[in-house]
Amino acid sequence: MGESEGLPTFTGLVVHRDPDVGYSLLLPDGWQRANVPETGGALYTPDPADPTTGLEVSGQRLGTTVRARDLAAIRRGFFQGLRQLPECQIERQEATGVGELLTLEARLTYRQDEAVRKRWVRLLYQGKTQIRLLAEGSSVERFAYWEPMFFTAFRTVRFGDWWSEATGLDWVDTVFQDRDQSASLDPLLPAPRPSDPAPGTTSDSS
Repeated sequence: MGESEGLPTFTGLVVHRDPDVGYSLLLPDGWQRANVPETGGALYTPDPADPTTGLEVSGQRLGTTVRARDLAAIRRGFFQGLRQLPECQIERQEATGVGELLTLEARLTYRQDEAVRKRWVRLLYQGKTQIRLLAEGSSVERFAYWEPMFFTAFRTVRFGDWWSEATGLDWVDTVFQDRDQSASLDPLLPAPRPSDPAPGTTSDSS
C-alpha cells in the first residue's frame, strides 16, 4: 500500500484490552498482532510488507504510586532516553498533569542504518500504573500515511475497560452471553457501538 493511494481506509475498530494492568484502547480492525515478550505488550502492524511500521502497546504495574509532583523528574528521564536514539530530532513534545493523571508524549525522527524513521511515543501514569504507546514508521512518509490510524489509538487509550460502557461490567470474559463463544474478549474485541445490547439482551436496532 503506497502513500500515493491517499489516506488509509477505516473498515472498523477493535478493542485492545489488558485486564491484568487495567487499560484498553481502540485499534483499526485487520491489523496483525504479535506479542512482545520484553514488555508484555503487543505490536500491531497494518502492512505485512512493511513490518517495521506499526503500533506497540504495553502497560505495567509500578512499585510505587506516581504523584503529580513527580512529573518534572519523569519528564527529564523520558526525554533523556529519547535523545539516546541516533541523530534524534524531537519535533514536538508535551508533558502535562491533570490531577493524578500524568501524560508525556513526543514526536521525533531518528536514523537507523540508512533509514530515517519517525516515531510517536506516549506515556500515561495513574496511581501505580503506566501505559506506553509507541507508533513508528519505517520512513517519514510511511508514518504520515498511517498517522490518522495511530491518532485513533493514541487518543482512545484509557485506564479501565472500553467494553464496560456497553456491558455495565468491567473486564467481562464474554460480552454477549447469547452469542457464539468466538466472541471471547481477550485480548481483542470489536469496538462498542451505541446499538450494542447488554449481555443476555437483544437490540431493536437494525
